[in-house]
Amino acid sequence: LVSVRASRSPSPPWYHKMTKDLLVVVILMAVILPPFLVLGDVFGHSPPMSNNRLNEKSASRSNSQRLFNSRNNALGGYCYGGSLNYYAGSIVPIEWTMGHSCGSYKASCQVVMQYMCGSRDDIRDGTSTTAIVDNASSYNNKDANGDYVYGMHESYSYYQLCKGRSRNRGLFTSDQILQTLDARSTRTQSGGTKFGFECNEERDYYPYWAPSPWKDIVIFTDDSETLCPYFTRESLNVKSRWTCSGSSFPQQPLSEPLCTSTGGTWAETPSWNIPQPQCLPAPWTRDNSVGHLQIYNWTLPMPATESCIGSSSEGGCTCVLRIRYNVTAAEIVGYGPSFTDSTFNSRPPLGADPLVNVSGVPLQLAVNTVDLNGAVFQDRTHTFKIRPRPSSLSNDDVIYNLGVRGKRGNFAQVFPSVEYDFSPETLVIHQQQQGKAAYIHPQWTGCDANPDFFSGRGFDGSDRSNMVQILDTMHNVPYTDAQLDTLIQAGNGSVLFQDASLRYLMAYIGQTGCLSPDQLADKYKIQPSPSLLIEQDRQNCALLNAAPTPYFDGGLVRMNRTGTFHYMATRNNLFGTRSQKGTIIVMSVSTNSSSSTTSSTALSSSTPSSASSSSMSSSLSSSSTITSTTSSPISVASRASSPFIVILLTGACLLIVRAVYNRML
Repeated sequence: LVSVRASRSPSPPWYHKMTKDLLVVVILMAVILPPFLVLGDVFGHSPPMSNNRLNEKSASRSNSQRLFNSRNNALGGYCYGGSLNYYAGSIVPIEWTMGHSCGSYKASCQVVMQYMCGSRDDIRDGTSTTAIVDNASSYNNKDANGDYVYGMHESYSYYQLCKGRSRNRGLFTSDQILQTLDARSTRTQSGGTKFGFECNEERDYYPYWAPSPWKDIVIFTDDSETLCPYFTRESLNVKSRWTCSGSSFPQQPLSEPLCTSTGGTWAETPSWNIPQPQCLPAPWTRDNSVGHLQIYNWTLPMPATESCIGSSSEGGCTCVLRIRYNVTAAEIVGYGPSFTDSTFNSRPPLGADPLVNVSGVPLQLAVNTVDLNGAVFQDRTHTFKIRPRPSSLSNDDVIYNLGVRGKRGNFAQVFPSVEYDFSPETLVIHQQQQGKAAYIHPQWTGCDANPDFFSGRGFDGSDRSNMVQILDTMHNVPYTDAQLDTLIQAGNGSVLFQDASLRYLMAYIGQTGCLSPDQLADKYKIQPSPSLLIEQDRQNCALLNAAPTPYFDGGLVRMNRTGTFHYMATRNNLFGTRSQKGTIIVMSVSTNSSSSTTSSTALSSSTPSSASSSSMSSSLSSSSTITSTTSSPISVASRASSPFIVILLTGACLLIVRAVYNRML
């Protein structure tokens, strides 16, 4: 078979075009982090991502091959407790952490976010932690309740195409012996190990040269000037792919000449025909840490983009989101004229645990060539729904999703996941802009399969959250109904939920069959440890135990008043241990204002957005929050002058200190 590689010698025109398209400027997601740096993981926290968990009550996930290859620490991830239901075109904050540096001088990195949608038969969580079987007659097996046994993201037919397609022979494999000739074998998985129905080669490279079910949302790279034009141009969102079928070769070739000369048909798979993904500078994170939270605001697709949103039989699309992350060391070149390709396989830049001479003495490095040759990290959400908007809302109305990130347990128990908090912690809303109405959609999920020994309130293993108003985030006791009613009667606009029934819903999250504190005390008064039993009682609504599932949907709430509103969760906010508090800032925007503050502003301050026409737009802010806000001239001028203000204030302070010091002398 012809080896497709980045050739430096004269080649036929078709060969040169193919190598340029496939290899020369493709990011080698698999050639990333050598072990003499610290390997990094990526964990998604909002929407909650699984790291291949389902419902196992253990600190570690039970099956790393269930749906996809994450290469993450087995302790990470959030178990399943019910699907989130988003409205089309609403804004979802995606929050994640990365385990190594990004956007810094220590390593280069790329982060790629993608999604795919389909029917609930095609994309599902499953009921078993067993990985889906590669068998046409049984991969769709159902249990006694009629539910699918196996979780599935990529389809069975997609995996068969992966097995039947030749792997790219031009790629750098170092000293790894790839054991199959098809696209299942890569540097990371030389034996072609199966992870759900994921195609290993597609996982490790972006942009991939064959069709994929994934649609691009955004790419972050620390070489945005060089790579962003390429990424956006080559994205499957806008560029078709060509593949071979019917060739006499067992693995279908990657080039048209080889395909047609062996009896195959070279056919085009159309692009998704949706806007280009946004491409942004990589957000900064420090190395050797997974604690620096990153945020990106994703505007969900509308029915024009995803036709399944309008499905009356299923109530919308079933979707899943994935994040892939890599860190590249300087010893491996992932793109450009010095691209590290298959010609380096006989002379890899670094071997296993090499000796180097420094100051005339040998020193040994810690290098594992498996990691050196491929360390892509990935996380995915559980399935979620995108459903049609209510008929009372126009497509121009803005919906901000307000959720909860984190899970039960203290910091040490949940790491590398996080403890409870609201997502986003601070939500900035423009009440009205050019006639658009602004809504929040409070909804969150969790899990009742957390380990029983993980610390927290309420019955063992459970996640529950509610939302009650507080004076400010320094306070830990909510307003009473009487206090809120007094504020409303006085015409005070500082009450978040004016309607008493809505306040009740947010506080009690739909619980029924509750027992009062006196009834619970009476129920267990003769028991040896009544307080422990009361804590576990499923009718203890004070601890939210009676909520039937961790999923809560507060519905759409129109934000009609400007102001700053603070709130907390009563069950999980424990001063000195954890804080689950949030803030909503509702700002008034003149209807004749310019586009200086767009409708998709949801979080913090920001820098000017890119010129991309994609509806999934965002830009990087100094607070590691990425939004789609374009700064107003006033705010730009304010920021531009701020260094001079700082200098003047600093100088004034120094003069005062000096005067005081001289006086003391």
